[in-house]
Amino acid sequence: MQPIPLVRKVALAPAISYLTTQGVPVDRYLRVAKLSAPTPDTYESLIPLRQLCVFLNSVADGEGIHDLGFHIAGPLGMEFLGAYGRIVAEALTFHETIQISSEMCWTYNSGLRIWLERHGDQVKYCLKHTETLPPGGNTVIDHMGLANALAAGGIDLGSSWRPSRIELPTDPIDLGIHFPELHDIPVRFNQPYTAIWFDSKWLSRPLPLYELSVISRPDDNERAFFLTASPSRIPVGQLGQAIESALGHPEIGLQMTAAIVGMSSRTIQRHLAEEGQSFSRVLQSVRFRMAQQFLCETSMRLTEIASRLSYADLSNFIRAFKRWTGVGPNEFRKLHKEDRHE
Repeated sequence: MQPIPLVRKVALAPAISYLTTQGVPVDRYLRVAKLSAPTPDTYESLIPLRQLCVFLNSVADGEGIHDLGFHIAGPLGMEFLGAYGRIVAEALTFHETIQISSEMCWTYNSGLRIWLERHGDQVKYCLKHTETLPPGGNTVIDHMGLANALAAGGIDLGSSWRPSRIELPTDPIDLGIHFPELHDIPVRFNQPYTAIWFDSKWLSRPLPLYELSVISRPDDNERAFFLTASPSRIPVGQLGQAIESALGHPEIGLQMTAAIVGMSSRTIQRHLAEEGQSFSRVLQSVRFRMAQQFLCETSMRLTEIASRLSYADLSNFIRAFKRWTGVGPNEFRKLHKEDRHE
């Protein structure tokens, strides 16, 4: 099975923050994308990149905010980027920032590729999403990528830093509205990927140190995990992430999951069969893992758990749980509490 591009759920945070201030009915668009709003304890969880794009594109089209990507970029600071942000914050120069980002961006967004090209005394900072995304395309996230890269340059290097040229894969748009200081910089549109050209002298400039009270340094275990554990490494695990993101919707199933990941139902079934799996088995595995989490780590009522796991009613959830464990969910919760107190 081809890898399903995944992104950390915190990527939704700046969009939701901005749209809420604009009075946009965020919950309605989240439902369209089969997503829930991120909370601090779910920032590091993964969702399919395709769903993020469905959400952003739906808002852009439904609300007529065609420059949405520029509005929601920037506010997402290093403190929201988890271990990835903490490791990037260790960079001493702009060159090291780009180098770390190119090596580790997949830990935050596995559908994004970042690289640097040298052309004489100019360098070309490149960003490209590795797949064609859903209807509406990549426009919003391409605008976000450009704005975030420009913001990073301004924050790291100061107001005197200026690109010499910009290339975008999108249709033409007036960048001067959002970046007045760049009004006289040449821009090329409908290019293969996003690129920012600038003088190579900036690569060696030392960067400001981030506040340690805001950005805690990554420990060795955290660094090792992010250098070895790709969010898109195990196909069945990726499919599980897609299922988890859609749980709670009454129509959860193969067809909905196929729509989320951008594959046909038959393709998913074929690839799962090649790995000795079935969609039903993966779905039950995700439900069981989440049921254990809800029962052991929350005081959530059984009716709410059943709903969160997309069961039509409580009795269906109880029967499934007894089939998995041999005991009912209430007894399982009680046994778990007793084990913790022993």
